Amino acid sequence: MSYSSALAMWMAMTAVMMAPIAVPWLRALRRQAADRNTPSFVFPFAAGYALAWTGFSVVAAAFQLSLAALEVPVPFGLDAPLHSATALILAGAFQFTPFKTVCLSRCRSPAGYLLARWRSGATGHLRMGLGHGLDCVGCCWALMALALVVGMIDLVWMGLLMAVMVAETTLPFGARLTRPVGAGLVAAGLIFCILYIT
Repeated sequence: MSYSSALAMWMAMTAVMMAPIAVPWLRALRRQAADRNTPSFVFPFAAGYALAWTGFSVVAAAFQLSLAALEVPVPFGLDAPLHSATALILAGAFQFTPFKTVCLSRCRSPAGYLLARWRSGATGHLRMGLGHGLDCVGCCWALMALALVVGMIDLVWMGLLMAVMVAETTLPFGARLTRPVGAGLVAAGLIFCILYIT
């Protein structure tokens, strides 16, 4: 697989999986602009958001090709149980970090975020979108990276990961899901170790 193909796959996957999270933000942006009686620049905001996830995709695609160069099968699955276990445990552990908590808290409050960081004009909206996108990447990158374990074309697993990210960032009780999800991922990694490595 070429780098451009890998990059296109990661960008397409992040676009599909992050769209349900971005839509409420675009609605909040338009409401805030109306309240302020200023134009809303939805496209620049979305472009800033997409730019952040493009950066993630650039790194993820390069990492995937690096693994391929080392002859590591991607997706890992049962073909590389040690890699699968490691990825699951690390993604689960990340759910307990303060960094995850901070990024998630910013991603969960469109109105509060926009009130505190409002910038007028197309350039200002681009910067707000980029800021939100970076918070979203900071919150969700580890879960997104689990595509290396389950495979981007596995719609069931990717749909489950998307559901977790959407629930964490949009549902009223979403912030309380991070630790149970983290514990579940760590447990899954340990089960991989017990069943397929030892």
